[in-house]
Amino acid sequence: MITLFDVPSTFPGKAWSLNMWRIRFALNYKGLPYKTQWIEYPEIAPVLKSHNIGPTKYHEDGSPYYSVPAILDIDDKTNELKIAIADSYDIAKYLDEAYPNTPRLLPDDEAQVKAVKEFSNGFIGIIFLPSFYLILCKGVLVKLNPASHEHFSKARAKDLYPFYQKDRLEDISLSAEEEAEEWKKIKGCFDALEERIKGTDEKGQWFLGDKITFADFVTGAFLLWVKITLGEDSEGWKHISGWNDGRWIKLLDGLKEYTQRID
Repeated sequence: MITLFDVPSTFPGKAWSLNMWRIRFALNYKGLPYKTQWIEYPEIAPVLKSHNIGPTKYHEDGSPYYSVPAILDIDDKTNELKIAIADSYDIAKYLDEAYPNTPRLLPDDEAQVKAVKEFSNGFIGIIFLPSFYLILCKGVLVKLNPASHEHFSKARAKDLYPFYQKDRLEDISLSAEEEAEEWKKIKGCFDALEERIKGTDEKGQWFLGDKITFADFVTGAFLLWVKITLGEDSEGWKHISGWNDGRWIKLLDGLKEYTQRID
């Protein structure tokens, strides 16, 4: 049985994170049984260390950075540990190797694999805008459990420190006028994302055309995070739904069957 480590929230269904949804999509697409172990942000490092799951990167000072998604895969018959691993792309690669008789997340063609990996690993760079990240993180902050609140506030403010010079998310604010102006820039992020994925439109709606790959779960996970955080009836989500000829709504609709199962 696979165990997926995730951070809970008070959003319906608990699951909300763009990073964790990448793997939820993948597991649901493959039809693999799994369970969720919900852990709060301060628990991530000690819990992963306890399972010998290594850091996904290192800070500038050399200290390790532990992050989710992470999974354990334990053989149901022998109870032996098959793998303990973090990082969404590495997990996707493992799932293809360990479960070859399920739908693949990565294509067979090496050039296509490279394209999927580059897109997946560089996704945040395509879509990142400090103000949009701020709006979304502040939306998440109020939905986290108290145990995760302070950790998330300080960590995300640290991400945004070069832009806002504040130590906590609560200390960063945008006026209504500023936020309205920023939404014009947010549209540009989605235009940039469309430029990266529209090259195969003649073959189908997915990153490689007519077949779903992990790259589509990366985009879908981001869109789902935005939808959950802003709210389906929010003005922000209504804006996004109408952008780029409805591309983003169509993509989420195409992935809907893989969002139904959370645990």
